[in-house]
Amino acid sequence: MKKNLLLLAICVCALTSARVRAEKIQLTLEKAKQIALEQNPTLAIARANMEAAAAAVQQAEAAYYPSVDVSGGISRLRDYPTARPVRDWDNTTQYRTGISMGWLLFDGGARHFRLSTAEIAEDTAISDCDDARRQLLQQVANAFYVVLQAQNSMEIALQDAEFNRQLESDAQKRQELGTSKLSEVLNFQYQVGSAEVNYIQAQRTWRNACVALGQLLVIQQDSIWDCIELVPPETDFVMNGDIGELNDLLAYAHAHRPDLIGAQNAVRSAEAAIGLAEAEWAPQISAFYDLYFQRNHSARFNRHHDRGISFGVQATWNLFNGFATEAAEKAAKARLEAAQKTLNSLELEVDARVREAYLVVESSRLALQKQNELLEIASRIRDLVKEEYDGGTATITRLNEVQTDLTNTALARSNAYVQVLISLEALGAATALNLNPPPAE
Repeated sequence: MKKNLLLLAICVCALTSARVRAEKIQLTLEKAKQIALEQNPTLAIARANMEAAAAAVQQAEAAYYPSVDVSGGISRLRDYPTARPVRDWDNTTQYRTGISMGWLLFDGGARHFRLSTAEIAEDTAISDCDDARRQLLQQVANAFYVVLQAQNSMEIALQDAEFNRQLESDAQKRQELGTSKLSEVLNFQYQVGSAEVNYIQAQRTWRNACVALGQLLVIQQDSIWDCIELVPPETDFVMNGDIGELNDLLAYAHAHRPDLIGAQNAVRSAEAAIGLAEAEWAPQISAFYDLYFQRNHSARFNRHHDRGISFGVQATWNLFNGFATEAAEKAAKARLEAAQKTLNSLELEVDARVREAYLVVESSRLALQKQNELLEIASRIRDLVKEEYDGGTATITRLNEVQTDLTNTALARSNAYVQVLISLEALGAATALNLNPPPAE
């Protein structure tokens, strides 16, 4: 009885485990992107940098406020008057406490430029985070499409194997009736084996691609390919979706590319650095106020006799510092020139990437359209030659050729389809439209 119960429990567990393994996550590209944005550590680092930059702005703003300090202390003074014996000392214990306030009134605009630099750094941290998102979304899409392409290759190999397996079965039946040769049976067996090898190779690529996709999605799991199932995108947009006019895409990229915004921020930061260096030529003016209590031999202060107050305005003006200010100003101007050149170079690069991506989308769509036509023709040719082979008017060599042509054309059509998807994603990344895709109509 116990053995039967144990066997039943094992069977139930096995069925439950098999059911769990069979339930795969239906993963669309949008869902994959969402998971990556939520879990990828690269974005977590970028967000932490944004928080640090925001805190730096608060630090820079603090220079506009007065500073208030509270102090207190005890000191012991041992004085040796020369008119007394060597061992005769005057010992004095002094107690002191107080509060002081300082307020910088003018520093030539240095506070303004430090605050501007901090605010620009915060903007740059935000643009860096957006650029990390832009690149991550493209990487996820490319990995998604590689998995999809490998799945298509596996399906094509299965169809090739099934077709030749049916021919092998028919050839065996004819051989048993004496109307077919063993070479025909072996030929189709060879074709089945070749298709199975292609399937194994495509499966290996598929699994490796699943691992790469799982890394981007931070899904660390054994046999991840058993847990996810990719949902292909809608084919209507792939072939006919409006991608906009080139000039509009160029304008959008110049206004929204995060790396371009970061380069523009670098120019602004260099300009602020020049202002900060020039501020060193100006004097610094500050106000101060000190309220303190000081008494010897006792910490019991009298608010009338032990109190001291000092206040006023003071100015400092550096007249010579070894030409350090001039050197800082020259360095800042050189950094500004470098930042402007970098911005100009990046603008040209962005233009080139957008134009290239736009052309690739157009050409890849035309290639896919032609591959669809070729696939239909190859399929019709294969079916016709199959009928001729069954009727004895076509050779087995010809049948092998048209089946190979059909398989190769199907693979080429799959590659062209995935290339359109990749080119669309590349255009979205080049223009930064993948950060804020337009709503679906």
